[in-house]
Amino acid sequence: MDDLNAQQIVLLTLLVSFVTSIATGITTVSLLEKAPEPITQTINRVVEKTVERVIETDDGDKPVEKIVETVVVNAEDLTIDAVQKNSDSLVRIYTKSGGNKAFVSMGIVISGGGDILADAAGLFKGATYVGVYSTGEKDLELFFRESNNPFAVLKIKGENTETFVPAAFGDSQGVKLGQSVIALSGQSSNYVLTGIITSLDKAEIPADPADPNSQPSTLIKTINTSVTGPEILTGSVLLNLKGEILGARINTGLVKSGAFLPSADIKSFISSGLAENSGETE
Repeated sequence: MDDLNAQQIVLLTLLVSFVTSIATGITTVSLLEKAPEPITQTINRVVEKTVERVIETDDGDKPVEKIVETVVVNAEDLTIDAVQKNSDSLVRIYTKSGGNKAFVSMGIVISGGGDILADAAGLFKGATYVGVYSTGEKDLELFFRESNNPFAVLKIKGENTETFVPAAFGDSQGVKLGQSVIALSGQSSNYVLTGIITSLDKAEIPADPADPNSQPSTLIKTINTSVTGPEILTGSVLLNLKGEILGARINTGLVKSGAFLPSADIKSFISSGLAENSGETE
């Protein structure tokens, strides 16, 4: 060191700093790879969004003041909001015989009048049903069920003056692999599980030869996730971090654990008018 001039000492210092920074980076990456999954998820799932807040001044001659602030929102906050947003749109369906009740499945509120969409496989003509809404218990009647349709609809028996919260459905055809999702289930109370989309079962739709403007397309038929286990009951819903329903656990036709029928199928069924106009068919 005594033989080095000032310029050589500066260069040596820079070299040592460079080597040290590389070593630090390698060590950090290695530690993150070995860290438990919840820790890495916490690091990777922090979301930033910019909110523009407009404040109007009293003096009309002055320009409007705009304050831009950055709000940090983590996955935990988004999950809590998504669950709260859907809590009033889920119903637990039971059969009733005498004074006894037996759980059948979960259902989704699809109208302000409290109409429920559920898995047709667990519902049958002649049975007596009761629905446990967020506001209390209601007697139900089976309104629609067809053997070739995975969905059934139940309505509240008699006159109803209460207004319910219909579910909000998201774009299930726009989901991506690796996307974070939330499953909302629970036989007696809400049970939450989180995971990601692991694979998508798709069908290729050819172009319509009668329509010169028609283009071939791809349709998502099943959303497969890492959310599995006995806690995922029939009728459980799959949510995105916005709190929109992306799918439902309709066991009819679903084989894979963690698989959900996309919400596009539910929206198509509702828009067909069957949920409102058909009446019980079986």
